[in-house]
Formats: sequence, C-alpha cells, structure tokens
Amino acid sequence: MYKTLTISILIMILSFSGYIGEENSSKVLISVEIGLPGDSVVKKIETEEIQDIEDRQKKQVVESSNQSIVDLRNTTVEEQEFIHNFIIEYQSPIELIVSNDKNHGTLTELKPLLQNYYAQLIEIDRAERIKQLEKKQELFWQHDRYIDHDGQIRGIYLNGYLYGDSSFRDSIHNLINTTRINTVVLDVKSDNGHVLFESTIKKVVEINAIRKKYDKEDLYYYKKNNIYLIGRLVAFQDPLYVKKFTDSAVWDTRTDSLYRQGNQYFIDPSDNEARQYILNIAIEACRLGFNEIQFDYIRYPDSNYKYMRFDTESTLENRTQVINSFLLEAQETLHSEGCLVSADIFGYVLTNKLDGGIGQNFESILTSVDFVSPMIYPSHYSKGSYGFTSPNSHPYEVVSSALEDGLDRVENRYPLRPYLQGFWHTNEEIREGIRAAEDKNLSWIMWNSLSNYTEELFQVDR
Repeated sequence: MYKTLTISILIMILSFSGYIGEENSSKVLISVEIGLPGDSVVKKIETEEIQDIEDRQKKQVVESSNQSIVDLRNTTVEEQEFIHNFIIEYQSPIELIVSNDKNHGTLTELKPLLQNYYAQLIEIDRAERIKQLEKKQELFWQHDRYIDHDGQIRGIYLNGYLYGDSSFRDSIHNLINTTRINTVVLDVKSDNGHVLFESTIKKVVEINAIRKKYDKEDLYYYKKNNIYLIGRLVAFQDPLYVKKFTDSAVWDTRTDSLYRQGNQYFIDPSDNEARQYILNIAIEACRLGFNEIQFDYIRYPDSNYKYMRFDTESTLENRTQVINSFLLEAQETLHSEGCLVSADIFGYVLTNKLDGGIGQNFESILTSVDFVSPMIYPSHYSKGSYGFTSPNSHPYEVVSSALEDGLDRVENRYPLRPYLQGFWHTNEEIREGIRAAEDKNLSWIMWNSLSNYTEELFQVDR
C-alpha cells in the first residue's frame, strides 16, 4: 500500500514546535511517498501509542504558542489565519491534514497509515539489531572456538623486536606445537613508539616510526595453524609521537617541557588527533591479520605530579570518560573491520573502586571492550598485600585473591582474562599462577618481556 502526503502546512506547524528552523519554515514543500508493510503489521501498534504521540505533539504546540511567531510573510493570508487558529484552538495533526486537504482521505484512513508507518520503523530497528548481533557472534566465534575445544585461551606474549629473527620465530612455533598454548600476543606498536609492520599512515612515516619485523604473510602462519592472534598496541605512551607533535603531549607546566617519567613520554588521552593516530594504526593491524587488538598503556600517567597539563582537565569523571570513549570508538570501528578489542589494566584496578588516578575503572572499562586483562604480577604488589609480607613469594594466593576481587564485581567472568607473571619466578611459581587462574575457570596470557619461555611451563596434560 502506498499513499502520498503533501505536507506544506504540516511543515510550518512543526516549525512552531521547534522541529524545523524558522528561516526554512515557510519555504518547504515536501511530497513523501511511503512504502508500508501489509495490514497485518497494524496490529503490532496499539491505538494508545498514537494517542500518546498526539498528546506530546499537542503539549509542544501549546507551549510554543507563548513564544515569538515566525516570519510568515511568504505565506498567504489564508495560511496565516489557518496556522493561527491551529495554535489558539488546538487540532491534532491528523485533523489538520484532513481539514486542509480532503484529497488525503478521512481520519479513519490516516490512522492506519501512521500506525503502519511506526510499525515499519520498529521492524527496521529490529532487523538492524538482529544483523548487529549476528555480526558480533561471528566475531566472537573466532575466539570462542578455543574455549569450546581447549577449555580456555592460553596465551604468551611475543616481543615484537625479537620476532624479526627467524630462529626466535622457529623456537616459539615449536613451543606452541608441543604445549597447551593456543594464543600469542605480538607487538603492533611498542613502548618506544615503533610500528612493527610496513605502515602507510602519513604520521607514522613522518616520525620515522616503522621498524618492520613481520608482514601479512608471516601472520598467516597463525591462522593456518589455528592459533588466536592478538596485536598489542601501546596507546598513550609514545616518545616518538609526542616529541614531534608536542601539542598532543602531556605537558609539564613547571618545567615548560614535555612531561616524562624516566624514558617514558605520554600522549594526552584527551587529544583528538593523537587518539585518531592510535586508532588508525589499530585499523591497519586488524587488516594485516590480527584477530584482536589489545590496547596497553590505555591510561593517564601513573603519578600524582600536579603540574601535568591536559586538553581536558584531569578529574575522576573526565579521566574515566576519556578512556572509555576512546575504547568504545575503537570497539565500534574494529568490530566493523573484523577484530575484537581488549585492554590491559593495572592489577590493583580489580580492588580499587575508583580509577586509581589513571582513568581505569574496572566496571566502566568492562562495558567498553570485549576482554580486560589485569596485570596480576605478585612482584608488583606492596608488602602486606593480601596479608603477605612478601607477595611475590605467594603467586597462587595473590593471583587467586586479586581475581576474586575482580570476580566479585562482575556478573560474567568471560571478559576477565588476566596477564600472569612469567618473570622473576621459578617454573613452579609460574605454574602456580597459571593454576590460580585456571582454578577460577579463566583464560590467561603469560607475560615475559623477552619472551623467554620453556616447554616445562606449558606441557600438554598426558
């Protein structure tokens, strides 16, 4: 069924309600042809819904009657009088159309027309939601098949600089083939600001950030061998970028220079140009063959230094909003590219109920990414944590307690996938950390900055 509505008068009325700008209100003539579903759809919309819409429109028009009247010099005297009467003695929009132009049928015919129109909008919205859900399920399938087959994700971090060495790659591939490892995390953009593949992004080239260690063909190895591939991208710590683009840096107002912590220089997380730079690299990496992009240093500098300057004032509310808005944008963009999104966070965020001064609030970040990886390294916990004088000597207890803090704050353990300590520990202590995560039925990733692992750590159960 098709009907055509000529609504020049209705356009002018809507201008009184604030829907159309005054400068255009008397100049618009629109002919709308609406394709509608069959009559059966009408049953999905109750008459009360239409009445509710009319009531809201009536309230808007009545309220606007006390405001200044728009310039109607381009309308006829009859139209001006008609609109004036409409405002003073309210008629419904449907009654107005009927009384103004009998060619559009009776009120009885118009109500089903509008009912069908709103029903179609609901069906379009429903179809779009189903489409989005199906696409998301397809994205998660490439991850969840490892959980279905192997029980959990079991990953190791690979140092991107070392990856350029063929003997290193061969030893890692042999380790994967002989152990329970089904996931690797490989540097995309390093702590030094280097991009480890051949990027075509203008700013990457301009600051000479490319240090090529692999290409698309190298990464295909993991897809071919059924290994889940995560790209680690250091976000808001980048010495190369901020030294070139100082307006995007965290600034030290006391020294009037770039803010730094040792050799670390920080990007202002609220700077839009820098955010886009990071996101562009993530898009390229996704297209190169990664299954997931993992943002590290997705935070403000971990310091109470009061002379740091940002584009947006550093407050609890602002920090949390800035970090989460970036992650949400990244998630939406990378999902459309076919990649999932995760974030590394400090281990103490599982216990801290605010943001730790760095913009990382556990509950908020969980809503902004697909997976969260708190770095639960017993060596990083201070004396007395969880009742231990030396937390580093109690890996099982510390990891277990930290994870319990996090699990107490979530309804679903699925997104929680911790980084475990693979350094400064014996093999037995490392396995204790793994056991703590697996006893909670959680996936995990092992961190060792030099990717120094042995088969003994990850032997397949016989």
